[in-house]
Amino acid sequence: MQIRMNPVATATFEHTPPPAREENPQLQQARAKLAQLETLLKQGRSILQDLRSQVDDVKQERDDLRVERDALRDQLQNAVAERNDANGRHEEMSQLMADLRADRDRVADELRSTEMRRATLEEKLGAAAGDVEQLRADADHALALAREIISIYEPVDPHP
Repeated sequence: MQIRMNPVATATFEHTPPPAREENPQLQQARAKLAQLETLLKQGRSILQDLRSQVDDVKQERDDLRVERDALRDQLQNAVAERNDANGRHEEMSQLMADLRADRDRVADELRSTEMRRATLEEKLGAAAGDVEQLRADADHALALAREIISIYEPVDPHP
């Protein structure tokens, strides 16, 4: 701890002329008290200077903490914004998944319906193919009959 004294005040208190003659006891007591007061004043100034230094240190620490608080507040705001963005993306993805599931279910229903139509068409085609075979057989039979009939009515060639 360094004591800083006002040079004018120091000169005034330290250069008090020594008593030239024997002094009155009250005056001696007053001088002793004056010396004590000077010592207390020096100590008070020193304490005041220390307190001012401590106040300056605390102010600097306060300012540093404010800067740190502001930086942390900014980080928090950024983190909240990122979290909100992530929540938004999550909600979008959830909606997309729901849409995809609905599309999958719709396509599965369409596939089942198409399979049923295909099976029905295959049955009809099988039936039609059977009908075609029957028609062919009937046509072949009709052709044979027609040839027989034609052969009956054909003139007989006497010159074979």
